[in-house]
Amino acid sequence: MGNDRQSPSNRVTEAASGTESAREQVDRILASDTLHNSEVLRKLLRFLADKTFAGEADDLKEYSIGLDALGKPSTYDPRQDAGVRIQASRLRQKLDDYYRDEGSNDPLVIDLPRGRFKLGWRPNGEVAPVAAVPQAPPLAENPAPAAPPHELHSLKRWRRLAIALAGVSLLLAIVALWSFTAALRARGAAPESTPELDALWRPFLSSSRHLIVAFANPLFVRFQRDGAPDVVYHKIGNNSWEEVLHSPEFATLSRSLGNPPAKPSFNMVERSQLVSAFVLEQFLALRRRDVSLARSAELSWQQLADNDVIQFAPLNIDEEHSALPVRPAMIVDGAGVRNLQPTAGEPAVYPDPPDHQPGDGEGLELVSVLPGPMGRTTVVTFSSNHAWGVLGGIQALTDPAFVHGLVNKLREASGAMPAYYQIVLRIRYRDGTPTSASYVMHRVLAVTQSPQTRAEH
Repeated sequence: MGNDRQSPSNRVTEAASGTESAREQVDRILASDTLHNSEVLRKLLRFLADKTFAGEADDLKEYSIGLDALGKPSTYDPRQDAGVRIQASRLRQKLDDYYRDEGSNDPLVIDLPRGRFKLGWRPNGEVAPVAAVPQAPPLAENPAPAAPPHELHSLKRWRRLAIALAGVSLLLAIVALWSFTAALRARGAAPESTPELDALWRPFLSSSRHLIVAFANPLFVRFQRDGAPDVVYHKIGNNSWEEVLHSPEFATLSRSLGNPPAKPSFNMVERSQLVSAFVLEQFLALRRRDVSLARSAELSWQQLADNDVIQFAPLNIDEEHSALPVRPAMIVDGAGVRNLQPTAGEPAVYPDPPDHQPGDGEGLELVSVLPGPMGRTTVVTFSSNHAWGVLGGIQALTDPAFVHGLVNKLREASGAMPAYYQIVLRIRYRDGTPTSASYVMHRVLAVTQSPQTRAEH
């Protein structure tokens, strides 16, 4: 009878071979265009790789990484300086960027799990390919069945939400936006202002820091059809290609189109995001002149720490929030707005009402006013389960009549505005366009730990 067990020497040989392959993959990433302009991230990746291959990564601390990899002085204190966590987050983002483009066909995937400094790797073949989905067999042998009626209804609703997010050229849209607001500044027209508007927006109007308006550029799916226009769609919550491939909406739409090849695309932006940027820039045109646009996925922790930011997307609850001096009391999930710290009489979830008919109804928008990672800046995020929710929130918070009532609710007993808070709004919409907003509730956020005393993560 044969012996299927591997000998210790064979296991050692295979482990050594796997480590050598991982070393080669790290060298490939270090030489890539993705990291070409980032000497800091190349140093960090090389340092973590050397420690991982030497079996010393499990004992790594922020302090030693700061000194040995990032060149921090001996007085470096991770409790006061989040530089290591910021650069580790940037490295994770760059690794994702690399495998989305240059490294899509590499034999190994190198990753840096959150909360750890030890690199991991796995065969690239273990992950669903990003280039295309499998073709259906020829129709004569296996005809694609028609989608059931309930799926067709869901598909129509889906396509109203998704394909209404126009495949607009991002560059042209941004040029048009900035050309318009530049003309507005040149005319010198005074925007409408009220004491309540000034009070609500004071953290940005009185700040000397640069202001970044960050729009989301989420993962879109592009179905490529021979002899017909491509079909493009996006689903809120699908942030990775693997999530897309396992979603029922993807299967329904793919089947209805005859299972054409599909690939991810990050070159488009939702219509509501562009209109939101347009409305906000009109509001800020003569109030703030040092405003720039950015993609939220490309914002680093260092930018959040050094600049004021208005972001049309939530921060990552597991990662960015760990570096903030406050803990958010609410987040958006699939059910609506989840109340993480309900007080007496408050529900644990504020549910999103169901649509009365496709494109018409109401939904919730969560606006969060937070400190930046080091507590020096202000970050405002807009979160919703609906593409039009951000636009509804922006319109409400720049409307003098709505802000008048909102500020009166937000003011503390002393008459002062709280520094940090979260607001839940109910946005009504018709044909996917916001028509009105109403106040649901708010929560003032207390600073529970200062940037100087934050514990290490």
